[in-house]
Amino acid sequence: MKSFEANPSNRIDVAYNVTTTELNKLCAVEGVMVFHTVKHSHSYISHACTINIIKKCFPDSSTTKNITCDKTKAREIACNVLAPSLTRNVQMVPIVVQFFSKAGVKHGILEFIEQMHESADDLFANIKYVLEANELKLNQLVSLGSDNTNVNVGNHHSVFALFEKLLPGLIKGTCYCRVLHNSVKHGNEHLLSSVCSQELTNYFDFIEEEQKVILKYIRLRWLSLLRSIERLISIHTIV
Repeated sequence: MKSFEANPSNRIDVAYNVTTTELNKLCAVEGVMVFHTVKHSHSYISHACTINIIKKCFPDSSTTKNITCDKTKAREIACNVLAPSLTRNVQMVPIVVQFFSKAGVKHGILEFIEQMHESADDLFANIKYVLEANELKLNQLVSLGSDNTNVNVGNHHSVFALFEKLLPGLIKGTCYCRVLHNSVKHGNEHLLSSVCSQELTNYFDFIEEEQKVILKYIRLRWLSLLRSIERLISIHTIV
């Protein structure tokens, strides 16, 4: 501390040629911008681009002129400044949309919302609010997919049941990860068995391809699913 005070040229406010008050304001602005980026699930590249646009739009602002918050600095602020101050558990719910456009099927994350209570009523209210806030018409909602829990897709009082009251023709979509997993699981049951292994070997010799064994399904689905699919695609042509 003594050496720091003895050599004022090492102080960051001197390096930036701003007063301590202006430096605090600058740090606050950079922190808020990074928090906004993280909260709305933007990339650090998008954050850096936004900073550059702001500096060009407000060239007369001394605070804006001194902002230097590229993607590397933004990540450091998020990980080493903002993250340590977040000491409570946060439950987040991603809302993903898939829709048809003139360019084809489009999909992406619409919003990440903080969900403190996991009741069907609270989830329904928040999801409905996000859809309406983004000017998406509820009467054009065709299907609702989610994890296979009673809160989400139960028959009596669930998120799907509440949406179905508003939209009687709504289609229930189950967990797409489990749909993919079960497709591979049941598809493997119809592949050649060990009894026909020699015939399979002869087939690979005939087409002059390296024989690869299909990975079998195990109950810990998420540990084997990706490798099973990759092996399946490498051997069998996608239809």
